[in-house]
Amino acid sequence: MSEVDKKPQNSNSSDEIDLRELFSSIGRFFKNIFTGILMMIIHFRNATIKHFKIILIFGILGGFTGIALNYYLPDYYSSYMLINSKHSSGRLMENSVDKLQQLCAEQNYSQLAKILDIDSSQAKNLKGFSYEPFVSEEEIVELEVLKEQLKGKIEDEETINKFVEKLKLDNKATYKIFVHVFDNQGLVELQEPLVNYFRENQYVSKRLEIEQDNLKDKANNIKEELSKLDSLKRILMDSYNLLSDNGKSGSNNVILSEEKLDPIAVFEESKIQYRELQRVKEEIFLMPSFELIDGFTVFSKPDSPGLIKLGFYSGLVGVGIGYIIILLLGFNKYLNKVESENRRKEELAS
Repeated sequence: MSEVDKKPQNSNSSDEIDLRELFSSIGRFFKNIFTGILMMIIHFRNATIKHFKIILIFGILGGFTGIALNYYLPDYYSSYMLINSKHSSGRLMENSVDKLQQLCAEQNYSQLAKILDIDSSQAKNLKGFSYEPFVSEEEIVELEVLKEQLKGKIEDEETINKFVEKLKLDNKATYKIFVHVFDNQGLVELQEPLVNYFRENQYVSKRLEIEQDNLKDKANNIKEELSKLDSLKRILMDSYNLLSDNGKSGSNNVILSEEKLDPIAVFEESKIQYRELQRVKEEIFLMPSFELIDGFTVFSKPDSPGLIKLGFYSGLVGVGIGYIIILLLGFNKYLNKVESENRRKEELAS
């Protein structure tokens, strides 16, 4: 066999060896991960068996702490209302709600009462606020369709999700405003001050005022047009009555100032303008760009966790603390071992 024939065989053999080593390395890598996870589970099991008393004691202490907190902490109730605000973007609504939440967290009831224009006793009844955009089923479907369309153009799914969430937040007009109170009897009285708080926001109130002025001007213009049309209809009726008295008949058109006018078109235009006036009056009354869609519902069941739930979760926290203590004990034991080995090496060296 010539040297030229041997070279390709050596090259193929080298490629096979490299691929074997590559797959072998990948296999060892996953095997080490599996072994590490398995050893971690074993250490966790052994630590649980060895220090079971510590875990049990802290779990019981946590459970009793939760039960004690249930009798110490007051119950609170939650409800929400739906507000439609075309001029409030997600960020603006978030900022407005965060102000109220921060005042509740600081227990700054005097400022809270001032902002909402309520009594100090009503302010002290407030525990907190939160909100979320209200998304209808149709909007959910539209957002899902948009996500599927973006997947064909953008490979990073996380970027798509962030974009869709931002779009959902920034382009909403309806919001769920959650209120948490210690006494649910004051919820109904709180509804109007809270709606006024969002409506009287400087940014929103200016635009609502301009919108209402524009609607009133539009209503006045329509009334003027209707007045002119009513005058024209009277002239037309007078003309027809005159023709009827003279016993004459003619076409459906009336000649005014050398121009033919269709009476039917005049009456139809009058109907259209009247319907438009009714629609504008409805908008002035309802102001659909800002309105309360659904008010608070007073629920009798507290939203705060009950005795069993609070005791259970507190017990889990206690168990977690117990495991942390075991971990610290093990770490301290390891440090002592390292320290003793270093001392032994120093003694042997000296």
